[in-house]
Amino acid sequence: MPPTTKDTISHDPLAYPSHATEKPQPELSLPHHPSAKEPTSPASDPVSTPLRPYTTFTPSHRRLITLILILTMLASPLTATIYLPLLPLLASHFHVSLQAINLTITLYVIFQAISPLLFATASDTFGRRPIYLVTFSVYALASLGLALNRSSYAWLLVLRALQSLGASAVLAIAYGVVADLCVPAERGAMQGPALGAANLAVCIGPVIGGWVALGSGSYEWVFWCLVIYGVLVIFVVGMGLPETARSVVGNGEREPRWWGKIWWHFSIMWWKARRDSHQDEESGTDQEKKAERDDQESPSVKEKFKVPNLFTAVRIIFRKDAALVLWMAGSPYAIWYCVQASIPPIFKNIYGFNDFQVGLSFLTGGFGTVIGSYANGKLMDWNYKVTARQIGHTVDKVSGDDLTHFPIERARARGSWHILAVYICALAGYGWTVSFHVHESVALILQFVLAALCTAFQQTFNILLVDVFPGSPSTAAASGNITRCALSAVAVAMLQPLVDAIGRGWVFTLLSILSGGGGIAANWLINNRGMAWRHHRLGMHDTG
Repeated sequence: MPPTTKDTISHDPLAYPSHATEKPQPELSLPHHPSAKEPTSPASDPVSTPLRPYTTFTPSHRRLITLILILTMLASPLTATIYLPLLPLLASHFHVSLQAINLTITLYVIFQAISPLLFATASDTFGRRPIYLVTFSVYALASLGLALNRSSYAWLLVLRALQSLGASAVLAIAYGVVADLCVPAERGAMQGPALGAANLAVCIGPVIGGWVALGSGSYEWVFWCLVIYGVLVIFVVGMGLPETARSVVGNGEREPRWWGKIWWHFSIMWWKARRDSHQDEESGTDQEKKAERDDQESPSVKEKFKVPNLFTAVRIIFRKDAALVLWMAGSPYAIWYCVQASIPPIFKNIYGFNDFQVGLSFLTGGFGTVIGSYANGKLMDWNYKVTARQIGHTVDKVSGDDLTHFPIERARARGSWHILAVYICALAGYGWTVSFHVHESVALILQFVLAALCTAFQQTFNILLVDVFPGSPSTAAASGNITRCALSAVAVAMLQPLVDAIGRGWVFTLLSILSGGGGIAANWLINNRGMAWRHHRLGMHDTG
């Protein structure tokens, strides 16, 4: 017999963690009309019960984890941008054309889409920590192979693809860590600074690559730097990053199995074993009790090694509510990719910059991404609190809000209309600025504005994607990675032919209409239909 309650909830594996030991929090008694006067709170239940904290990780633990996330999140942008100054050196060394070397960039982008599909999905099942160690081991070994490769162009292609495979899942896994540790009302405060600091790699990558290549006259030292970075991350993650996946440790109270424990834990256990070695061995009864405790601390091996469905992230793309969010996150990313691709020909051919000055022209966009990430993180949390106050809801910062009936779509998209208006004007203005050869300072300022706005859109709507798929946050973030990589590949492939056909002014105007106009339509649907479509996906049907 189907349930006779007002709402029927399907067993969508993406709705709640698949291995959670606790049931989802009871539905909040939110008013159905925004005009409701009485604030509601889970604490208002007549039978007062202690609230289970959303996470047992302390603020100091979260600060440490944020620093480690910043270090890991440098991988993909650093590896992509540090490589760019090496292209002429590689073409000369391997005796191939520049077009053949550009194929390594194409392969890197392809594996940027594949890597989260494999590893981010697995991190929702097996945990964040072991997947981090696996991916960075692949990354470090691939970087070592590139440093040692002296003559084989084929191995350059293979190792560059493996390097991308190891580096490109990091961002999606990081979104999962943020969802593990932070209640929805406070996710921007952790994710904003982490993403902003990681975006520094976009600025410093080309500088480091050019400096090392110029100083040594060889590409190998760039890859040796990446080897050192990869080994450093493995050590820091191994020694300092605890397991956070809610499918593995719940809110942090449950003990992970040995592969989820930080390495110094084994040092402590070894020291204790040495200290207690002079004592009598445990009795058989004590050993049985210890085994029972171990069984209760973590899921069964059979459950733990349930193979994840690698196509779950692809399925998310075709959900109505998710598709709109993915467009809002992915299309500005593709636009910013086009802006970056346009920088060398614009500033070299139109403004007469030399190679060093062209490299410096990337810095304004890099600083825009950093400042945009930090400021937007604060704005996201403020928008959440304002929306909660408007509907009379009291934010639960202890156990975290049940978002089932909370208008999280409206909270995250709040203020997007104004940002979209500035975005459309800045993008079209950038195209006409360079077409009419307006002073380069104007183009650089517009780059800064576009970088900040594109980063804000990507950050906001990727977090919304995690919010509406709380059971598999890294899998949801992986679907965003697939979308933005696909959109970027199409946009960049079409950019130069369109510039040759209609000119830069009309190209960027067309992009502003497609991305900005599509964003206006998507934003309206997210605000007005997103919550209803989310309820339909979860199998919830309002009869009243």
